Amino acid sequence: MIFFRIFTLSFLFIFLNPVMGSFNRDIWRYHYNLKDIKKLFYHENKLYCFADKGFFYLDLESRNIIKNSVDLILSGIEVIESLKYNNYLVFIYSSGSIDFIKGNDVHTINLDISKNTTINSAKKHGNNIYISTSDGIFIVDAENKIIKEKYEYIYNSSNKISVSFLDFFDDKIYVASSENIYISDLKTSNLQDYSSWNKLSFFNDSILGSYTIDNEIYFYSSNSIFSVTGNNLDLKIEGDILSLKTFNNFLYILYRKDQSLFLSYWDKKSDIIDLKLPQDLFVNDFNFYDENIWVVGNSFSLYNLDNQIFYSPDNYPVNDVNKIYTDNGLVYAFSNENSFSSYKDGQWESEVLMSFDSISSVSYGENYKYFGSFSDGILDYNNEIIIDDNFPNSKLKRLNNSSKLIINDLEYVNGKLWILNYGSETPLVSWDKLNWESYNIGTGFYHYPQELIYNNSETFWIINDKNKFGGVTLFDINKKEKYHLTVSNNKLKSNNINSVAIDKNNYVWIGSDQGLFYYNYSSLDDIKKINSYLIPNDGNTNIFQNINIKDILIDYSNNKWIATDQGIFVFDSNDNKIIHSFNSDNSPIKSDNIISLNTTDSGEIFVLTEYGLLSYNTYNGTPAQNYSDLKIYPNPIKINNDPRIIISGLVDKNIIHITNQSGRLVFSEVYEGGGLVWDLKDQNKIKISSGIYLVFILSEDGSKKLIEKILVI
Repeated sequence: MIFFRIFTLSFLFIFLNPVMGSFNRDIWRYHYNLKDIKKLFYHENKLYCFADKGFFYLDLESRNIIKNSVDLILSGIEVIESLKYNNYLVFIYSSGSIDFIKGNDVHTINLDISKNTTINSAKKHGNNIYISTSDGIFIVDAENKIIKEKYEYIYNSSNKISVSFLDFFDDKIYVASSENIYISDLKTSNLQDYSSWNKLSFFNDSILGSYTIDNEIYFYSSNSIFSVTGNNLDLKIEGDILSLKTFNNFLYILYRKDQSLFLSYWDKKSDIIDLKLPQDLFVNDFNFYDENIWVVGNSFSLYNLDNQIFYSPDNYPVNDVNKIYTDNGLVYAFSNENSFSSYKDGQWESEVLMSFDSISSVSYGENYKYFGSFSDGILDYNNEIIIDDNFPNSKLKRLNNSSKLIINDLEYVNGKLWILNYGSETPLVSWDKLNWESYNIGTGFYHYPQELIYNNSETFWIINDKNKFGGVTLFDINKKEKYHLTVSNNKLKSNNINSVAIDKNNYVWIGSDQGLFYYNYSSLDDIKKINSYLIPNDGNTNIFQNINIKDILIDYSNNKWIATDQGIFVFDSNDNKIIHSFNSDNSPIKSDNIISLNTTDSGEIFVLTEYGLLSYNTYNGTPAQNYSDLKIYPNPIKINNDPRIIISGLVDKNIIHITNQSGRLVFSEVYEGGGLVWDLKDQNKIKISSGIYLVFILSEDGSKKLIEKILVI
């Protein structure tokens, strides 16, 4: 059985030796919504637009939009500030990561900060970058890309100052806290000496930023703009000041007043002049390029205020994806709202459903499409009909006589739509468009089913609500017979079940808060006969012991993709070994806490984390019926480009042999599924040399068929 001990799970990321693939970055793809933009930066003829979880940039020469991709993987999640240093664009993130970017080259350093430290702003001065944090000021040597020093004690030797903003003017550094401004001389003072700082105290608002115009420095708070000389305010605006920038000796002000947003400018000689923002634009930031004003915000991405042109990336799912769902090879992304997105052939299509909120599930086929809701029942999408408790002869019930009609899951099986009606006394319901039928699957806590899994024969596996006792219910759709799996009858390791998946061998894999276990049968009659579950084991120790298994996905090679709070593990149950792992250290995944997994017919694995949706292309999709569409690419291939060979269009259970010209076996693999990736390493995990290689497919009788020659240069 599996040869890893449970306490080694945290080290698997280091020691795993993958069977296939080198986890090249270009097989990862982001699926972040890039419509709500928070920050706007300009650098080298590009406008960078940052959302909470990703970014895109507009090439101002070609007017092409480039989304964040594996061509440029940045280290942070939320960008706080952008600076220019020589030929580098520098991004500072809330996590403490700092990226120095030149072209597609990214050099990353990290501030030594705690999880509770807040990064507020940054300013460049000379060869240094000064970063304001709640834990003092960090100084970064931008030339050498190292952390130089840190100022923790300003004006006071006993208390650290939370620095909201800083600036430089006339050889002085100005540091703003929530209550005061502190000043020190850059040339004559030792800034590490707290006594070198002077304090100005004359306001109660937190400093948001500063600007310099007409050889004077000004600071602004939430509702005031003032000079640091004296205690008088130079300008006061009634409203919430969001951002200020200077351009051509004008001050531009983004502020909110009477629940409306305004962008105005001021030159100290005239009144504030409003630029008349379209009132339907919720603007978050603005910038300048080529005498034009550009704004970014919610729902519209990027807008040229002068030319009145919108720029927005396409092909993204709905906002705030909280659930992904697969049905008939189509991936759906849901939010908490009345919108959904479907993914097919590499493209997202999004739609808003009127009068149908909180989508929970979908059942999709050639002639039907049904959506379930956490509040509104079922939507017959094709016929534009809401199916609820008022529908003719309906067996659906609302939750405890409330306004919510909760549908947790849908499955279309044998000409019937099978429905999980959460909170009903008979929560399993079927409908064949003419007749309704409800089924008793237990009393009490069994009225709260969460997920429905069909084993492709006659049995439903129903995951029950963990907060209502949990466990699993089996239901035979032919015999109308139920059976409960719980800890008490030794059929489960834990009643807190997160996922059930049935593989090609009809083994049932169950993920719980206590780890992974399985049955080697899937039908109700067989399960009743066995005494207990089985646990993957190396002969001495159970693997995944006490690991919180969040989700399980079976791919087309019958591998088990195990989502945990420690990342993703890919388990080969035939050889009883973990063949791959993905986490925040070795992949673009930003969080090790994986929420769920799904896949498409093409073999693209979708990964939902708290930071957004990504996908990993295994190129191993639905097996072909014959080899007529078989492709091997790229060919020729350059070995020094971190390469991989993709073989697609395979039939199921392929035997692949790759040899050199002299006939020496280089690679051999028995492979299920429609495609595989070869990382150009031999069976000893040594990269091959340049030359010509022959690809053979072996039949069951052992005969070989040459299918392709590969030129490696």
